[in-house]
Amino acid sequence: MSGKVIQNERTALAQNVINQPDGPGKRIGKRSELALIGQVNPDGGAELFRSRIAQFQAEAAYWETRVGTVHDFRITLIDNDTRLLFMITYDGDFKPYVQDIIEQAHPWFDAIFPGIWVGYKSAHDAATIQMVVDSALTADFLYVAHPDLSVHDISKMKKLSKAVNDLFDAAS
Repeated sequence: MSGKVIQNERTALAQNVINQPDGPGKRIGKRSELALIGQVNPDGGAELFRSRIAQFQAEAAYWETRVGTVHDFRITLIDNDTRLLFMITYDGDFKPYVQDIIEQAHPWFDAIFPGIWVGYKSAHDAATIQMVVDSALTADFLYVAHPDLSVHDISKMKKLSKAVNDLFDAAS
């Protein structure tokens, strides 16, 4: 980060924001961010996207649970349906995240993006992977409420909280 920061009571909780060590994106603690912009196929890509998005949305929890590191993932059409904007927050480094997508969620991505995202062939295709890397953007600003909590940590805390509540309910 560049620029001068005036130290005061409002900067006391400043987070240590770094660039990803192995690819595009920023990171705070365990959390990383990534944004991508892709070209939409001008020959019906936007309509095809809209026809597939309900199934893609319905399967999101299944596939993202398999990946196991995604906090949130958003896709939207922008610029009069000519481009796709992807925004992802995940745990860890860039390269292992991409490898997890290739290994764990490739059928999901391969069911939506062919014919929509110009240049997308398959999550296993080397040219597609390079296109993803080349279209990646690094955020200028990133804030994370709980940077040291991974998806796994949050899942454990939810289970523990339920168990404690069940115990208290049983005791009352």
